[in-house]
Amino acid sequence: MQRLTFCLLLLILANSSLSAQRIRVLTSPGRDPVENVAVFNNARDKAVLSDTLGYSDIRIFEGEDSIIFQHPSYNIAMFSWEELKKMERVLLTKKNILIDEFVISATKSRESKQVVPYRIDVLEEKELKASTAQSAADILEVTGNILIQKTQGGGGSPIIRGFEANKILLVVDGVRMNNAIYRNGHLQNSITIDQSILDRVEIIFGPTSLIYGSDALGGVIHYYTRDPELAQEQGTRINLKSSLQYATANSGISGHIDFNIGKQKFGSLTSITHKNLGDMRMGSNRSPYLDDWGKVFHYVDQINNRDSTMVNDNELIQKYTGYNQLDLLQKFRYTPSQYVDWILNLQYSTSSDIPRFDMLKEYSSDNLKYAEYYYGPQNRFLASLKNVYKRDNLFFTNMTTILAFQKIDEDRYSRKFGNTDRLAQLEDVNVYSLNIDLLKVWGSNHKLNYGLDVIYNTVFSEAFYEDIYTGETTPAQTRYPKEGSYLWSTAAYGSYKWFINPRFILTGGLRYTWSGLTSYFDNSLLPYDEVKIRNGAFTGSMSIIYHPTEQWQFNVIASTGFRNPNVDDYGKVRAKDDYILVPNNQIKPEYTYNAEIGISRIIEGYIRFELAGYYSYILDAIVRTDYQLNGEDSLFYDGDYYRISANYNAGQAYIYGLSASMKANINRNILLKGTFNYTKGWNISDDLPLGHIPPIFGRTSILYEKKKFSLDVYIVYQGWKHFNELCPFGEDNDAEATRYGFPGWWTVNTRMAYDLNEKIRLMLAVENLFDTFYKPFASAVSGPGRNFIFKAQIDL
Repeated sequence: MQRLTFCLLLLILANSSLSAQRIRVLTSPGRDPVENVAVFNNARDKAVLSDTLGYSDIRIFEGEDSIIFQHPSYNIAMFSWEELKKMERVLLTKKNILIDEFVISATKSRESKQVVPYRIDVLEEKELKASTAQSAADILEVTGNILIQKTQGGGGSPIIRGFEANKILLVVDGVRMNNAIYRNGHLQNSITIDQSILDRVEIIFGPTSLIYGSDALGGVIHYYTRDPELAQEQGTRINLKSSLQYATANSGISGHIDFNIGKQKFGSLTSITHKNLGDMRMGSNRSPYLDDWGKVFHYVDQINNRDSTMVNDNELIQKYTGYNQLDLLQKFRYTPSQYVDWILNLQYSTSSDIPRFDMLKEYSSDNLKYAEYYYGPQNRFLASLKNVYKRDNLFFTNMTTILAFQKIDEDRYSRKFGNTDRLAQLEDVNVYSLNIDLLKVWGSNHKLNYGLDVIYNTVFSEAFYEDIYTGETTPAQTRYPKEGSYLWSTAAYGSYKWFINPRFILTGGLRYTWSGLTSYFDNSLLPYDEVKIRNGAFTGSMSIIYHPTEQWQFNVIASTGFRNPNVDDYGKVRAKDDYILVPNNQIKPEYTYNAEIGISRIIEGYIRFELAGYYSYILDAIVRTDYQLNGEDSLFYDGDYYRISANYNAGQAYIYGLSASMKANINRNILLKGTFNYTKGWNISDDLPLGHIPPIFGRTSILYEKKKFSLDVYIVYQGWKHFNELCPFGEDNDAEATRYGFPGWWTVNTRMAYDLNEKIRLMLAVENLFDTFYKPFASAVSGPGRNFIFKAQIDL
């Protein structure tokens, strides 16, 4: 009863507006405000919570001998009233090993990680600020549980548990990024998110179709950008943050600045980031068994208006991997009362042309095959309006509504060596979405998340050949259906969580999705000119969490997942290597049936160990296979003959694996962390390796922190992926491998930071300390050689 009274007291005080003697709770180091710090006396009959700016009214504690500051992510601090009244701020040091962390993405509502059955990695503000990654894709490698594939310099395709591309759901600020042309090969869309303005990143491992619907087979990567910060009481809150970074491996310069201005009810956040990245230099120290694998000996340039094969002066420089990018963000926040919050979110990302490095190093006889091959500027525009209503009633405790529009331009240009005609394929995608997510809480033992979402996509495709000298154009085969494609989806879900007792938590839920696809073709090669697909799908999950003690946690999950085919699955024409992919109007949804067991052991202040084993049985898996069109198994396209392939439903496949992670405090200043990932997958129906299955990989690091200084030394490693384990239809980019496959590798890296004062931080990193040559699994781009990175951050 005493605990219940205390919790109710905290809840009431959390929503109170106090304006008396205050103290501010900040992080050490960093001096960032800490929200929701519980401040109470020994008797626990007096308590307050810190607000979003870290302020707490402490006048009720006058005369107390012991006043305690407690937060699940920080070490406890305790002071007497006499000590506290002389202080302006309380500094809390973060726990290296946390018993409790909060996550948002699992149920779209804030809750303790201890009541969530899924494996979730969280990159918080501290880790994001310490990162020297050049893109929002690269930053995911910090987890040690995600492998990043790169086809070109401006790329970064995450692989989670053997799923990649359109089988992983990307989300930014509650809006799904996956659209009707997300392909099942390799994607670069995550680079259009500005990593410099991120507040946190959450990665859910395993299928989460119950909450997020189609595409979330391998997991969800949810990027959260910062929100405008409001002023406390009267006055104006003004913040300016900036950073500048330089990397030697690609002469990459990245600059960022953001400006926050906030009143009591209104706030604005403006962010600008620009990066100019040059051609990447690979490592020089290589195994003698690799010969010249990965080296770039030639490139194409025009001499006197003629394509010429040029000798690369330095074969370690990967010509045409450089690009530049501009990211803009503008958010407005209006909070008229403690119950209502409005956020208008505008994001725009654009880039230079991004060369397709993998295609530009293909040979045809004595010359390179292509003189030009590049993506046009990668443009992404997002506008969303978010409303949060937090007044408890009969139907919900919290309700979040997000209305969003996205416009994506994805264009491709290619020209064969010696040919004057450049092929242009232009794709315009518009995405409209509405999400309504509600949370209802009954007492302390019952919680219901439910909601609905509506999505509508339009895809318009255009193609033509243009003479590079005369500008004359002629029609060409479009990549997607020429007359347009339309995708829509509606869904409703519910998930119920029952806290049976302090040891057992039961969660179960259902989702129903009804979707449709319509495409209109104008292609004489096809025996049809229209495709209509309608699908309905029930998915569900059931899980139980068992806490035999506060230090142990056991999770068991059984779930189903699904992914509706999109326009890229059934309607694409695309040539690469010796194959051309053609449309197949018989594609059906793919389903997964999943089981997972997780174990977590925590000793507060010393060690945290997590182990998860998982198995996914895939029914009607969409994979590539040899195909015939009008009785022919080859096709003449863009000046060459290609073997015909198509996506189809394989029937049966499976993926299973194991992931482990560990954090251990050696002492109060030294933290040891490590991860290990093992995955296997097989196409049962065709008795072939399944694509996108990574080799063994992981990360081990040792972090030293003391006062203003920190030093992180870490090893990143990846095992062999042998050639007979690669998918034979190009999904694993076997043309980029050696004849034995993708060799294993490891690199040693270090990163250090020093806080000159509360406002200025200087960082130095040395990646790939031994200048090792390596190429990540399925990648065309080799990893950077020894890379010195200099970074300065200013927070005013």
